[in-house]
Amino acid sequence: METHALYSKREIKENPQKKAVRLDAYLVGAHAPSVLILPGGAYSMVSDFNEGKPFAEEFLARQYNAFVLWYRVGAAARFPAPMEDVARALQYMKSHAIEWELDPAKIALMGSSAGGHLAAYFAAAHKRFDVPYQGVIYGLKPAAVVLCYPVITMGELTHKVSRRRLLGILSGSPERNAASVERLVTADYPPTFLWHNRDDTSVDYRNSVYMRDALQKNGVPHELRLYETGGHGVGLAKGLEAEGWFDAAFAFLKNVFDA
Repeated sequence: METHALYSKREIKENPQKKAVRLDAYLVGAHAPSVLILPGGAYSMVSDFNEGKPFAEEFLARQYNAFVLWYRVGAAARFPAPMEDVARALQYMKSHAIEWELDPAKIALMGSSAGGHLAAYFAAAHKRFDVPYQGVIYGLKPAAVVLCYPVITMGELTHKVSRRRLLGILSGSPERNAASVERLVTADYPPTFLWHNRDDTSVDYRNSVYMRDALQKNGVPHELRLYETGGHGVGLAKGLEAEGWFDAAFAFLKNVFDA
């Protein structure tokens, strides 16, 4: 595993909060597909221990390149900072595609919980973040999206800590609606795999149902797996009802990448 800083010294001097942003790279090269992983943590922390490193190592074992993004969280997480970090990570990956033997057309986004909101939102709004990087404009639309017990809505069924970190305590309906992914899905949205446990008391499983309904309405290829038990933040869900979710997600990605 290699760790890369994503912002220059000049950028960090202008905004010291960018210093913590980094990208952990788990590389197989060989022009294999890649997955950019966005762990959860309620926009308050980056939960690498269960939703970052374990996922990356599993992809690596299956001969996919994997990257874990440590995006801005806590007081630094106010919209659109985390989204800008995702854009920079994708730009950085694509700018190193030759060196790392990546296929820039085969990069998926994967997010869990609040990281699921980040991934889902970015897939809908990627065009607004596609600014020049080192003189080059890279297309930032992910080839596919994997969402693990994601926060989708910023409305009534949201995870309130995540909403507060991202939008602030004074956000109103306009801001909440604009950040609710179920309202942003179009027919151009990437193919999406998502899963959720019905007994999740942190992020209501109906967030994933909202997303499924939006994808279905817009004719976007998708798969939703709902499990009865397991709770929240379970990562690979070893020994739980949802244990097979990673195999299903990997099969979904393989179908997208091999099409």
